This record gives sequence, C-alpha cells and structure tokens, in this order.
Amino acid sequence: MIKVLNILSDSNIGGAGRLLVNYLHNFDRSVFDIKVILPRDSQLKPHITDAGYEVLEIDGGRDKSFDMKATREIQKIIKEWKPDIVHTHSAFSGKLAAFLCGVPCRFYTRHSAFKPSKKLTTFPGRQINGFVNNTLATDIVAVAQAAADNLTDTGVDPAKITVIINGVDEMRRISESEKSALKEKLGISESTFVCGISARLEDYKGHSYLLDSAKTVITSHPDTVFLIIGCGSCEESLKKQASDLGIADKVIFTGFVDDVAPYYNIMDLNLNCSWGTETSCLALSEGMSLSVPAIATDYGGNPYMITDGVNGYIVPEKNSAAMAEKIIELIGDRAALRSLSVGAREMYDKKFTAKAMTKQLEELYIESYKKHKK
Repeated sequence: MIKVLNILSDSNIGGAGRLLVNYLHNFDRSVFDIKVILPRDSQLKPHITDAGYEVLEIDGGRDKSFDMKATREIQKIIKEWKPDIVHTHSAFSGKLAAFLCGVPCRFYTRHSAFKPSKKLTTFPGRQINGFVNNTLATDIVAVAQAAADNLTDTGVDPAKITVIINGVDEMRRISESEKSALKEKLGISESTFVCGISARLEDYKGHSYLLDSAKTVITSHPDTVFLIIGCGSCEESLKKQASDLGIADKVIFTGFVDDVAPYYNIMDLNLNCSWGTETSCLALSEGMSLSVPAIATDYGGNPYMITDGVNGYIVPEKNSAAMAEKIIELIGDRAALRSLSVGAREMYDKKFTAKAMTKQLEELYIESYKKHKK
C-alpha cells in the first residue's frame, strides 16, 4: 500500500476541498492508504469522513498557508505515520514539514491562476521563488495550463509540473417535483429564466460585473432571476449593489450551500465572471454534468472549458455588456440553448469526469513513488 497524506488549511469548503473530495471518491483503495490533515472543525471534515477516510485535525494553520505551529503539528503526524507521499493544497506549512521530515514524494497542487507580480517574475524574486518551490516539491500538479504557466513564469522547473484538469463526479439529478419545490421555496415561478453562479463572494470572482449585467437583462426580460450561491467577504457590498441597482428582488443570495446539486438542477445558464483567478472551474464542470451550458469570461482556464457555440460562450472579462448580451441572446433563442445543453453534457463526458482525473493522479503517484522511494 502507498501511504498518502493530504494537507489543507481551509476551514471552509473551497475549490481545493471539493476537488479533493472528488479524488477521494474515486481512488483505488487497494493501492492507496489515504489520510487528510485539516484545521480543527473545518467544514470539509464531514465530507472527508463520509467518503470513508480518516481526518487528522490540527490547531494551527487555520486559513493560513504558513504557520509554524501547524508545521510542528504536521511534522509530528508525519513522523508517527510515515507517509510515502505528502500532497499539500495551498498549505506551505505542509510543504515545509514534509521536506524537513524527508518524505520521499512531496506533491503540491496549484489550484489558481492569476497574473504574477513583477517581483516574482524578475530577478531576484523569480530565482528565490523557483529555488524554494523546486526544493520543497518533487512533483507539482497544475489544474490548468494557465496555472502551469504561472508556475514556470515564477521560476518553477517545468519538468516537475503535470497538468491534470479538474474533474467532478456527476451531480445528481432531482425530480420535477423537487425542482418545483425548490423554486417555490426561493420564490421563483415555473416560467422564470434562471441564471446562476456558484463561487466565493470575493472581488476577483467578478460578481459586481455580473450584477451590472443582471440589471441590463432584467430591464429587457423581467421574468429572469439570478442565483448567487456562496459566501465571502463581498457579500454585504454585493447585496447593497443589487439594492442600489433596483434588482434586489430578482437576485437571490443563497449564502453557503452544502449541497449545490439542486440549485444546478433549476439553472438555465451557469455563469462565471472571474477576472483575477481561475483555472479549470469546478462549478463549470458541475453544471456541464447536468447539461447546463455556461457563459464565462476569457480569464485563466475558462476558454479551455467553454467552446463558443458548443457548450456555451466566452466573453471578455470585466465586460458586463458582453455578458448581458449573450444572456439575452439565449433567453430569446431556446433552440440554441437546448443545443448548448447537449454540448455541455458531451463536453463533460469527454473531458471533465472525476474518474478520468483521479486515474491520472494515481498514475503520477505510482510513477513518483517508484522514482523516489528508497
């Protein structure tokens, strides 16, 4: 058995946590013995335990990439369990602990893509960043080519990087009666066109631009609502913006949702408005698994996932008018919407299943294990 220790610092359920859960549901347990380190009382814990894996809780490092207390706690766990592979997700404390303990295979995943600062792409920052990452990691997973480009631009050895596109388990379908009940609960009529976005409410996810688009759409098509799923630091400012725009009654803020599947089931369109960080968006894959087409910005990995006229449309980032134009176009052309829906499911089956993603990671684990294990 190959012993794998995954480490996350998130107290909430973000993209990294959801991605890990998708992996865990699909790993070959006859080959891999897996445990997960989380900060104490993380919202992710029940999802890991429900999948049948042990969670080891630590007191340090809560929502912090680096924390010396967390590093010491992780070192203790590593020394006791002696994993063959340590795989960190936005947890520098885990990277350092694995290196200090001499773990033979040290993985980390780059989950985001954004324009690196000049300090990290020029001397001496590029050389320092490259040295640190190349030293601490034996293998690096990038969840999109855009993420891999970020790494190499900041000095990381391209030979260490493998691109594995995010995949998701198929979201469950709910019955027509369940759809009607959820719509009734949310105050949505059966005839209403539903646009949705599932993303943390942070500036770089572009919700403020979406609300400007929503104003334009609702003005011309009043029987439209916008579901905003998630929580984050911008929640209150976005609610105020919706109120100021006079569309508060057409914008539904759900807050944190533990089970997003029912919400995707009632969406006609899945939206992504990111302008600051995005790789292979899990929310887009989840929507596609239920045949929901998308309109997404051209930032990061979105153009790899959405092909114009096949499973949705790509629009320029921070361009509310372009987003509104495409939404209005599809509200008025239901035949085109149906065609995109078919394309969305076909694209999911071809590229974005969790099973295919996990198989690639398993193969990378085994290759690294054979290479580095003494």
